[in-house]
Amino acid sequence: MREFSFKPAPFRKSQTWAIKDDHLMRRGGAAALSLAAITSASWNTVAYRGTRSAWLHLVSGAETTKIEFTDSGGARDEFFGLIVAIAQGLKRVNPQLEIRHGYSAPWRTALFIFGLLGTLLGLGLVFVGLPNMSGKGGVETTIAGAAMALLLLPVAWSCRPNMQAQTFGPDGLIAEIELLRGAPMPDPD
Repeated sequence: MREFSFKPAPFRKSQTWAIKDDHLMRRGGAAALSLAAITSASWNTVAYRGTRSAWLHLVSGAETTKIEFTDSGGARDEFFGLIVAIAQGLKRVNPQLEIRHGYSAPWRTALFIFGLLGTLLGLGLVFVGLPNMSGKGGVETTIAGAAMALLLLPVAWSCRPNMQAQTFGPDGLIAEIELLRGAPMPDPD
């Protein structure tokens, strides 16, 4: 049994996780989670201003186990090692599990609404600014509205309600981690 210790974020306590007999355990946490009992999983990673945040949510029955990490928390290799160990365990005992990649449905809905409203506001500003191009503020209003519409339309489009989340199996999760690390992951066993 190998333990993986990391801080999820700079101001949170360090967490120690382990996988033993295909059960995920957190020191000081709740009861062990059987990897075979997982019915749903979602993985996402986001980079903003040089800091990467990543999370894996595992659902078993009515309980959700959240494993989260931010680069500034430290021990990035430990976090990625844990995710790979979980994926390898899933490959053995739950190979048919489809892992959703991307934002959850509530987040996608919120981003869609934000992008749609921002795009409509931007188009409204263009509509208001165009007739007043020779007056004070018309050019600035038109440029600001066009920028809003052009920047927020892709947000709304990529989070539209009819879009299905991308899914992959445990091997796909391992491949994604290898891409994030830039090198093949060693086997944690």
